[in-house]
Amino acid sequence: MSHYFKLTAGLLGLALTTAMAQTEEPPTISCKAEGNELVINYTGTLYQSTDTVNWTEVANASSPYRVAMSEKMLFFRTQGGVPIYKNMTIPLGDDVELDMIWIDPGTFMMGSPENEIGRDGVEYLHSETIRFGFWLGKYEVTHEQYKAIMGENPSQFSGSGKPVETVSWYDAMSFCEKLTAREKEAGRLPAGYKYTLPTSAEWEYACRAGTTTAFNNGTNIPTEEQATEPCPNLDQVGWYDYNSNSAVHTVGQKKPNAWGLYDMHGNVNEWTSSKPEGREDEDLYIIRGGDWESWPYSCRSAYWHMQGPDVREYWYGFRVALTAIP
Repeated sequence: MSHYFKLTAGLLGLALTTAMAQTEEPPTISCKAEGNELVINYTGTLYQSTDTVNWTEVANASSPYRVAMSEKMLFFRTQGGVPIYKNMTIPLGDDVELDMIWIDPGTFMMGSPENEIGRDGVEYLHSETIRFGFWLGKYEVTHEQYKAIMGENPSQFSGSGKPVETVSWYDAMSFCEKLTAREKEAGRLPAGYKYTLPTSAEWEYACRAGTTTAFNNGTNIPTEEQATEPCPNLDQVGWYDYNSNSAVHTVGQKKPNAWGLYDMHGNVNEWTSSKPEGREDEDLYIIRGGDWESWPYSCRSAYWHMQGPDVREYWYGFRVALTAIP
């Protein structure tokens, strides 16, 4: 069982990470700011890290533990002995595989601050908790992966390893349902889990990977002009209007985020399973990430728009999640 959060630039970026347990009380962690310090209350053993990969026990720590606010990126975690979930690769046949990245649960700040360039008014900043860990596709679903499950490739762009596009929300959900049935029959489906689309909150949490900036490489849009013009900060991690040459690109060519997820910014928009807050009775679903034709502001971690579930466009694709069944 583990929990963790990140301290960076004097702000809490990621908190309360947990995994499932069956027989023992889970460790807990919470925090609050007091002056220039962050006060951490926890149970279990406290660990810290600068990259969420290499962890060291905080020697002689006791709760409450106090740490000074600073510009240094620092993660804290509690652990109580439950095995940590691992990334996995699912064989789909004919040398086609699906790489899934394990995402620990946690609490993060969803939305964007009022001073973020390109911000939309619906991106109100608030704390959001992901209660259960989940797996998320390392890449957007590709032509080959989609065809392996659905028997066809509806994409308008051709080329090996490119993300499938021109798929509706219904198409994406059908892919997930067929993949669930296939993996269950093969005996590879983790108990209590199913393949589906990530929620909007899960998507943003996974995209950010602990960052609180516009892009998941820790950068922002520097100027108002770069919200709709070439943006070098976005060039590092995404394909968009000014570097895509008006086409989708093979997945995994840009830099990944801290959790090893590629193309969360640009390339193709990604369907989620969520409906817009306050409009749950309408047939609309949230889409994330921006695409090869987007301007920089609409590729930000916080940005989203909505669309009807039967719409197919050559900038709409998806990324599959493996999540706990409610």
